[in-house]
Amino acid sequence: MSEPNKSSVSKPRWSIYRILLVIVPTLIPVIYFYLNGKDKVTLTDLSIVGAMFVGYWFIVFVIAARVLRHRQSLQAVALASPLIELPLDSELRARLLDFASAREQKLAVAAFELLDQEIPRFEQDEERDRARRDNEHLRQQAGQGAFLVAVTTEILKRLLILSGARDEDRKAWRAQFSETGARILTSALDHRQPPPPAKSEPSL
Repeated sequence: MSEPNKSSVSKPRWSIYRILLVIVPTLIPVIYFYLNGKDKVTLTDLSIVGAMFVGYWFIVFVIAARVLRHRQSLQAVALASPLIELPLDSELRARLLDFASAREQKLAVAAFELLDQEIPRFEQDEERDRARRDNEHLRQQAGQGAFLVAVTTEILKRLLILSGARDEDRKAWRAQFSETGARILTSALDHRQPPPPAKSEPSL
């Protein structure tokens, strides 16, 4: 998309934001006092206006949260690679964070590379590169216990096999390979230590 098209799309969006965040809150007390026709402002009036502000911002935050979840779900659908959910407790998430930080990677990228190295299989490099790119752009859902990772189809198949999934229990596959993926991450982090941080040279 060209730069003029981007600016034309962003202008209406910023106009909506300006209306919601500035104009509407400003009009709330103006409309209230205009409709009541009062010359003096009382504590009751201030309480009512304050309650209107709280109600308005609550509605705005609820709508914004729903829009954000909808965009995240659309982005997840648009990814070319299959997604798996890894149940990470606080300890495993902290260890993965240290591992990723030592390599200056995103959490999803570090998790994918660990799975990619630990699960033996054969596949094309294009699919592996695509999964790595998808993890670079993958956004995690805030407040969710599960951690999303984009994988290749071969990794997904191997997780199913390692989980012991059969045709008659397909509904349990996702939970099984999610737990298996988390165990593989734990094992991989057990025998990998992040490189020590580089020491800065003392200034002369």
